[in-house]
Amino acid sequence: MWCNDMNRDKVIHIKSIKIKGFRGIRNIMHGALEGFKGINIFIGRNNSGKSTIIEAIYLVSTLDKLDALGRIPMEYIIKRRGWYGLDTLKDIIHRKLSKAEIEAVIANNTQTAVIISKPGLDLIKTDILYSDRTSVTTYSINISFNSAGSAKIFTGKKEISPNIIFIDWNVVREFGLPEKVYSFLLEYGGKEAEKNLVNVFKTMYSELEEFKVLPKNNKWVLSAILTKYSIPFYLLGDGIKSAFIYIALLNSVEKGIILIEEPELHQHIGSMEFIAEAIIKSRKERENQVFITTHSLEFIDLVLRKAKKYDMGKEISIYRISLKNGELKYRLYSYEEALKAREEFEVDLRV
Repeated sequence: MWCNDMNRDKVIHIKSIKIKGFRGIRNIMHGALEGFKGINIFIGRNNSGKSTIIEAIYLVSTLDKLDALGRIPMEYIIKRRGWYGLDTLKDIIHRKLSKAEIEAVIANNTQTAVIISKPGLDLIKTDILYSDRTSVTTYSINISFNSAGSAKIFTGKKEISPNIIFIDWNVVREFGLPEKVYSFLLEYGGKEAEKNLVNVFKTMYSELEEFKVLPKNNKWVLSAILTKYSIPFYLLGDGIKSAFIYIALLNSVEKGIILIEEPELHQHIGSMEFIAEAIIKSRKERENQVFITTHSLEFIDLVLRKAKKYDMGKEISIYRISLKNGELKYRLYSYEEALKAREEFEVDLRV
């Protein structure tokens, strides 16, 4: 279920977030993660809480709505790391607490909150709070799961949030065929999104004119149309094909929030450069706020280089994350500090 007719003029950007009792994060030192800008990168060792942070942002920004791909965010968060029966539901709340609380401040000083509890073996309850300068709205959503992992919302809304999307390797695998994500791009983002997609690839393939689905061997096949000939997309390398999915989704969403987990997976340096270019342009041209987790210092270098190319350094925040005994600690690097840490002091930001 895709959304192609929603109000996309509403900008939803996060200024700060508090997390308490969500997965492995019992609390955040100093109370909140602050200083979010247009492009925010979380780095740190395995099990340091990076993925949990972007999952929390995903939940507190979608609230009671489905995401741009028509997914139930809570169901996706619970199942995306693997389903092992109803015990999977226990891991959404810190083992020493009875509930999880996520609070965010939006750019217009609106406050949103999600309080997650587990009143039954097969049930997740989410209490939602939305507060602006004139009113406070509260309501609850109940989602039940069967032993196979299928979810059912039996209270709450089922509207689609048109400008929030979570991209991880599961999404890349699910799209699979490039024709599928290309169709989504056109349906959801229109000609402008397609133009942006082409412009990203033109940075390395100057002869590229457009992408088009053409008949070949009794099938419709996505092809790259160059100045003098065309190439079926399936002849391109696997890295380019998966990068195409990231880039298409980065351009499909506008004035919203994009969350990306480890975009360097299964990529070579050339395809990572495409993705880094698309991230910067998604912020610059589509006005999206982007949150990224990564283990790749090379990918960070590429994002910093592209930020310099487009004079977007002021839009970069890098968070070095650590987690000990459930307490999340972080150090925030500005663009300038990250350049010094990487190039002058050769500090490995992933430590």
